Amino acid sequence: MTIRTTRRGFLGAASLASLAAPALAANYSSGAFTHGVASGDPDVNSVVLWTRFRPGNGGNARIGWEVAESETFATPSAKGELLISAADDHCVKVIARGLKPGRRYAYRFLSASGASPTGFTRTAPQGKTSALTFAAFSCANKPQGYFHAYADAAARDDIELCIHLGDYIYEMERGNYPSLAEAVPGRTIVPDTELRAYRDYCARYASYRDDADLQELHRVKPWAVIWDDHEFANDTWMNGAGAQDDATDGPWAARKAAAVKAYCDWMPIRHTANDGLRIYRRLDWGDLASILLLDTRLIGRDAQGSARTALAGAAQQGPDALKKAAQAFAANTLNDPRHSMLGAAQEVWLAQQLRASKASGRPWQVLAQQVVVGEQIIAASAPKMLPPDASDWQRSFVQNAVTFAELGLPWNMDSWAGYPAARTRFLESCARDANNALVLSGDSHSAWAYDLPGANAAPAAVEIGVTSVASTGFERTFSNAAPGEREAAMLEANKELAWCDITNRGYTITQLTPQNVEATYVQLSDVTTSARPNATSKTIAAEARKGAGVGPWQV
Repeated sequence: MTIRTTRRGFLGAASLASLAAPALAANYSSGAFTHGVASGDPDVNSVVLWTRFRPGNGGNARIGWEVAESETFATPSAKGELLISAADDHCVKVIARGLKPGRRYAYRFLSASGASPTGFTRTAPQGKTSALTFAAFSCANKPQGYFHAYADAAARDDIELCIHLGDYIYEMERGNYPSLAEAVPGRTIVPDTELRAYRDYCARYASYRDDADLQELHRVKPWAVIWDDHEFANDTWMNGAGAQDDATDGPWAARKAAAVKAYCDWMPIRHTANDGLRIYRRLDWGDLASILLLDTRLIGRDAQGSARTALAGAAQQGPDALKKAAQAFAANTLNDPRHSMLGAAQEVWLAQQLRASKASGRPWQVLAQQVVVGEQIIAASAPKMLPPDASDWQRSFVQNAVTFAELGLPWNMDSWAGYPAARTRFLESCARDANNALVLSGDSHSAWAYDLPGANAAPAAVEIGVTSVASTGFERTFSNAAPGEREAAMLEANKELAWCDITNRGYTITQLTPQNVEATYVQLSDVTTSARPNATSKTIAAEARKGAGVGPWQV
């Protein structure tokens, strides 16, 4: 899909370009807006608008759009027309330009059958800015629960921007994760097969966007989004995935291209076909913050190492052989400086953007990315928290995680811990190139607050680990634990960890001011029923310090 940014002439039936002059309403197509509206990537004078419109004949369609400061649309601030293509799954995006900084706008799309729902968005402020409040989300496995987190955020007036850190959809076939027995009734996904082709991915996005709470949050707030692995396949890296088998899934390049196109067609992101895999970008919020949206998943990540595979033979030969094998794995694979998470080009770009933001005087640099940066050592007491009916696989996995910790190896090779040289470069850049670095992470299905040190234990960043919207976490594995026992064990085992919640689903609300950051972890105890539970919360804060780096968290 091409994002339309100009009012050029109509170039043919396959074109999506905005038209030079508004056509009569009679020239619009009849049909239906099937999945609401959305907006995203706001800057000081423009924002991306999105919708999906299916004409009665199933082919291409012509519609209009308009943006105004009043929802009566009496005096539009911007308007135009679009041609929607069936080749883009009838999704369309346009960049509404010429808007004013720091304003709330209403927008809608128009057809011969009537208007779309009215959406609300905002532009970024320009100049002096006293505060920013944003929400962050990750990991919304629809069959595992209701999207109460989206509903809770949609009802709040204070949230100005939503940031989604990935795993917006899950690509697995129905009955895999979760099993059919564990799936929440009524939370059905289509297609029922694993996603491999463009139409499959589009159909899964459509089944997620059928959710009323997700539609509503898209309608009332602008979003900034990045992908993680499940928009592609489990444990994705740049040339493959842990769950990719060319013999059954087809060539990875074709599957990746299909997933990228579906993502960019369905999401309100500033991305065109010419951008390829590049989704890393920067959004500024006045003189307060730069939001750097990164890709730790696809464009530059090398394949994950496997300590389990590397140590399998040595484990049968005794502790000395196991220790030697662990040392060899760490030296030859884990600590290889070439083992990349971001890729060289993105690393250079990130350092440049951090330096530019710092030089501009913005106190905050927010790094939105996919996976946890802070250390996650599994406590020695973890096996005791397994339920009596835990499977042999679960017991083996947890015991291996404990053993890896004793050997100085990370249990989760898919996180930054599996790329220690890249992690060191990342944190050194945060400490050197930023004023106050705030890292956002998803993927883990639990909530974390880390104080991340740079060289010589100097503060490099603080991290907000965002729990999942619906995907189950450690509470499912370590279900034989007393209240607070899981959290206490993780805090004791991980010195960088300031606070955690590995029990609840939810999201985070973060408020930045020139002086500090407050992170509120919104906790939802049960997402398996349609009745929304009462939300509880935990708020922590850290100070923005000139020349000294951010932090630490005050819990």
